[in-house]
Amino acid sequence: MSGSRQQPGLACEECRKKKLRCDRQRPQCDQCEESGTVCIVNQARSPRGPKKGHLKALRNRIATLESIINCGQANARPKDGFNEQYHANNTIQMLSPPQEYTPNAASPECHPFSYTVESSSLSTPITPMSSPAHAGFDMVEADLNQLYFDRVHPVVPMLHQGRYFTWSQRPDKPSSHTCLQLTMWLLAAASSAHLQHMRESLYTRARHAIEALDHEISPDSAACLQTAQAWILLTHYEYRYMNYRRAWLTAGRAFRIIQLAKLHEIDRQNLGVNMAHTEAWTEAEEKRRTYWLAYCLDRLLNISDEWPLSLHDEALYIYLPVSESDFQHGRPVVMNSLYHEMESSGEKMLPPLAETVVLITLCWHSVAIQRVAHSGNISPDQSTDTWTRHRWLYQLVQKRLMLISLPSSAPELHDPLRLFTNMLANAAVIWFYNIMEALQIDIDDDTFLVPLYSAYEIVGLAKPLTRSGFFKAHPFSPMLLYLSANFIKAHADQLSCVSVSEDTQLKLGELKKALRILQGGNNLAMGYLDLLESDLYDKFCSVSPVRGFAFPVTGQTQPPFFMDIMDSF
Repeated sequence: MSGSRQQPGLACEECRKKKLRCDRQRPQCDQCEESGTVCIVNQARSPRGPKKGHLKALRNRIATLESIINCGQANARPKDGFNEQYHANNTIQMLSPPQEYTPNAASPECHPFSYTVESSSLSTPITPMSSPAHAGFDMVEADLNQLYFDRVHPVVPMLHQGRYFTWSQRPDKPSSHTCLQLTMWLLAAASSAHLQHMRESLYTRARHAIEALDHEISPDSAACLQTAQAWILLTHYEYRYMNYRRAWLTAGRAFRIIQLAKLHEIDRQNLGVNMAHTEAWTEAEEKRRTYWLAYCLDRLLNISDEWPLSLHDEALYIYLPVSESDFQHGRPVVMNSLYHEMESSGEKMLPPLAETVVLITLCWHSVAIQRVAHSGNISPDQSTDTWTRHRWLYQLVQKRLMLISLPSSAPELHDPLRLFTNMLANAAVIWFYNIMEALQIDIDDDTFLVPLYSAYEIVGLAKPLTRSGFFKAHPFSPMLLYLSANFIKAHADQLSCVSVSEDTQLKLGELKKALRILQGGNNLAMGYLDLLESDLYDKFCSVSPVRGFAFPVTGQTQPPFFMDIMDSF
């Protein structure tokens, strides 16, 4: 036997199977000869290393990415805005790799984008396409669309998916549709931990694109609806990730366009025409949802600072929104009006969005009552009528709470909007009680127990809220968590006098924990958490009357009017 450790050639199949050292003798090796086994050598065995097509797939993907980069750097921006080529080039530029991986990092048109390749997708070779830039864009576009409808749409259920995917694939879509799509992608990127770096670029392009549409807006324009929807989505982004006051001003643009389009009276016409045509009914329902989301946004943005409303409910000719299932499947359903559902509170459960509209309206009416009471310009008879109306509204809120209340373990609470509705109903009870205190009405211990139970219910609902992650939580959820924490802390001295007394610090700890989790995707949670943990909080509670949501923390690290409050001490 030679000095070589292993003989040249291939080992036989029997030795390979038994993991024995084969001496490669032919026609039969020693092992097979001793065991009386036929010695078979497979000459067509595949060589070791990556599977066939694996390296080729990697090379093709690298070539695709390089083509995207080169195409984004080579194409200049045309002057006249929103044709197909401009849209494709700008999208490619937004989806470029990060600066440190870009060949020409000095180019101002390169924006961050990370691209990951799943190992499962490398088993099949990829043939280079004629337009690799469009191939890369299609993958990212599909990802952003999916993120939007998975994480953003559940709390802003405004768009019909079928209608969106129909017009989004058209190469000649109007500029208003392009702007709406950019704002959708902006919120989608903000709702993904891996696409955060795209936010700044998408925000800049979306805002500039929407502002350029002012000359195209008219009451009978088809662009009115998409423009209003784009402004609403942009408001949600600014409210969660930027400045509260900026979001409030941006919301004003949406409200004015909605008023221009007269969405508050779309059901003044004969509804039977829409009921007979599914497509027409779906479009009308999308308009209803756009109006009602703006309606709720108007009240939630103004409720803590008690600013005047833009969208009023005195003369509405519009039905409440239907369930999400009926909307997406195009099943024509006739809902009741807002006034009818308020009058018949407690008779039936409404879809989450419709329930939110009713509860927010009841709460806002209580704010109006409080303002009248604080004005000092009412007679004793009017004061009695005011208190009677407040008590009637409070009873309606309690009826709705009993109707929709769910335990924190209920599977229905996986729906973020249903969860928010349950929190809002409990928060409304606390809110009405706070107004009773502000009006200096005599309150007995039994009356105090009702908002106390609601505050504890919100503590319990904070668990499913944080389990779903801050990306899918309703943007105004921190306001309700803060309201509960404010009530528990402000009434800590009363809790020791009632039989349901529990560990106050434990409850406050649960609410603070929820706010800490939510602050990763919501500046409002950060502002409320800072106020709860500040040393001045106890001083606020002892000096200031509890009013509405107590202190108007509005999504900034430093709450609005913070210095004004400090000056009062």
